[in-house]
Order: sequence, then structure tokens, then C-alpha cells
Amino acid sequence: MKFFTIFLSLLAQFTLAGSITHAGTVEPIYVLPFSDHENGSIDDWLRSKGFLFEQDAKSRDKIEFRTDQRGLIIDAKNHALGVVPNESVNLSEFTYIEIDWGINIHPNGASYEQGIRNEAIMVVTFMGDERLDSGSFFIPDSPYFVGLFLCSGDDKTNHPYIGAYFQKGGRYVCTDRPKPGEMITSRFNLLEAYRIYFDAEGDDDPGISGLAIALDTKKAKGSGKSSAFINEIRFYR
Repeated sequence: MKFFTIFLSLLAQFTLAGSITHAGTVEPIYVLPFSDHENGSIDDWLRSKGFLFEQDAKSRDKIEFRTDQRGLIIDAKNHALGVVPNESVNLSEFTYIEIDWGINIHPNGASYEQGIRNEAIMVVTFMGDERLDSGSFFIPDSPYFVGLFLCSGDDKTNHPYIGAYFQKGGRYVCTDRPKPGEMITSRFNLLEAYRIYFDAEGDDDPGISGLAIALDTKKAKGSGKSSAFINEIRFYR
């Protein structure tokens, strides 16, 4: 099993991190659209983009993938942890990421502030090839990473959270708190975040070495249902 698959299956154990945002004024160097599905299997369409299905993302009884004019819709039908990693995204230079996305239904009671570490969608970006100590013998080491998600309730935006593991190399970020059904663009300067969180000396130039889309409703109250959508991911030099 590849590293990202093993690592991402453990996302539910972690806490979140802070946000740095900047608007983009140049053309993206990499675009990953989710609005180009025309017909046929959605699973095959996602595989053609380099995605794999791990944990509950393998089960359509738990997680449904569908498309409409907004792009890819991801629905948790009950309590679930789904991971869709993509190791084919590799960029030698980058500054920030933009994500066009939104939330239809948050997991009931989700609150990182209160220890219910659930989210309807998270985009995780891995940076560099160096493996940092996870803090546990049972959890594989990881490259530096930042996980971005959309929150509600009392979760803080623009605030860095550090998890119980990957304290040296991992941060989680609530970028925005959109209204239900609203599509927004989250802009996050990954390179600036990398400098502030992991490389204060500014002497490292990591590339992007992978990404993943994930959701977690395992600790949600009630049915564990959630729904989110994503239209496009863009990276800028």
C-alpha cells in the first residue's frame, strides 16, 4: 500500500491548522477541473484524473460521488471516513492554491474546537519529499502537508491547529465558512504557509508531491450525513 493511502486513512485522528490567503493575478500552472464529466462511470472519470478510492470511499453504500453543474458532489450517506488520494500531482514550483467549492450539509455537530474532528470535505496538499516523524511508531512518517477545509459553528478560520501527530510537519486549516449551497473560491498561499509553519529560515524549496480529497463524519451526531461539492483546484507559481 502506498504511503499516501496509509497516511490519509489516519486523517480522522488529527486536529486542524491556520490559513493564509492571497488573491491570484496570474495564470495557473496546474488546473484540476471537476466540471468536465459528461457521461459514463464517475469512478472511472476520477481514476482518469489520477485519483484512487480508499477507506469508505470504496463503498457507494457509504459515500456517493455524483456530478451536476457545480462539479463533483460528495455525499456521506451515513457515518464514514473517505479518502481519495492523487499521487500524480507533482509540481516543482508553486505559491498558492485556489479551490472553487462549497458545502450543502455539514456533519451534525462537527467542531474541531470541541473535539468532534469531522468535515464534509478537505483538500490535503503534500509538499516536498522529506519524511517527518509522525510521533507514533504505528503511523508512517509524512512529507510536510496542509489540509484545507470549510467549517461551521465555532471552528476558527485563519488559525493554525496542530494535531496530536505530525506536529513537526502537519497543519490543518479552515479557510472559510460559506453559507449552505454557496460556491466560494478559497485562496491559500501554500508557500507562505510552508515558510511560516515549517521553514522560518526560508532555505528550502519544496515541490508539491501529491494531494487528496477527504471527508470524515465518523463522530458526527445523528445519521452522519454530509454533502459538499468541488468545482476546480488550481495551483499558481
